[in-house]
Amino acid sequence: MGYYGNRRYRSWRSRGWDGLSGPSKYDVLSRLFGSAVGEIRQAFMCLDEDARDELFSDYGAIHGDSAEQYARKAFPKWKSRATNLSGKTMERLVELVPPYLSPEQRFAILQSVLKHNKKSGTSSTIKINVKEPAQGFAELRQALASMSHEDVLAHLPENVMKAATWLYDTDITASRAMLAEAERLENDLIRSKATREIELLKRAISTGQVQAASYSVEMPAGKLNIVAFTPSKCFVATACFGEGAPETAALRNWRDCYLIDKAWGRKFIVWYYNNGERFAEITSRSPALKSMARACIRIFAKAVSNKRIWGAK
Repeated sequence: MGYYGNRRYRSWRSRGWDGLSGPSKYDVLSRLFGSAVGEIRQAFMCLDEDARDELFSDYGAIHGDSAEQYARKAFPKWKSRATNLSGKTMERLVELVPPYLSPEQRFAILQSVLKHNKKSGTSSTIKINVKEPAQGFAELRQALASMSHEDVLAHLPENVMKAATWLYDTDITASRAMLAEAERLENDLIRSKATREIELLKRAISTGQVQAASYSVEMPAGKLNIVAFTPSKCFVATACFGEGAPETAALRNWRDCYLIDKAWGRKFIVWYYNNGERFAEITSRSPALKSMARACIRIFAKAVSNKRIWGAK
């Protein structure tokens, strides 16, 4: 008697899927598992003979003897890829695989599911003044520590929990335990790597090797953006109008309150700090170029002062 001979099998029909409308079973599985469906398919192909025989027995008990005989006969060609595994047959077989997976296989698939179903957590930006970095690094350490949640499952998408429950054959306790373990492993690994890279950044800033840098660390609990820069620098505007001019202040405010919170903006800030001084020197040498730059900056500064191009933050 196969695994489902004791009626433990919970078909998609028993879960409300009638096969007449809505997404196919395989579409549902794909949304839950993403690319991990391919891993489940591969696991099916690699089952040992006894497990595969049991699975085919389950398949026949559910879908009929002719379906079972067809699957048994076609399996060698499926495995060699001489014949493609049809969508309908694949749907049915993939449903039956989880009970035959090893604990290691289930856990590996669960980790793939987690990567496929990332939920956007909170996003925060830490600004580090390279001239006075102590406060910025203190905020950074605090933010990094806050990304460790006591309940690592709290921020998981519903799809992940559904997939895990299905993968562990509706054993809620086991699925939650494995999810928590997978999340902790990923969280610890990312935080450990981030800590090392942040220490390198700290040393580089402390020794004056870095004047501008942008770094992001994305953890299960959220994304942390780090921008190291010198707040007072606004090369071209300063060359055209002076350090305390309203135009220079407007552009600096736009940088600090808008650009720094955008991924592309942080990249631009770093690029500008590495190249802006050269542009300012070129502009200062040419009266015509300086006049043109002043006109453009004045228009742009007026626009950002009124927040016309800021958009939704």
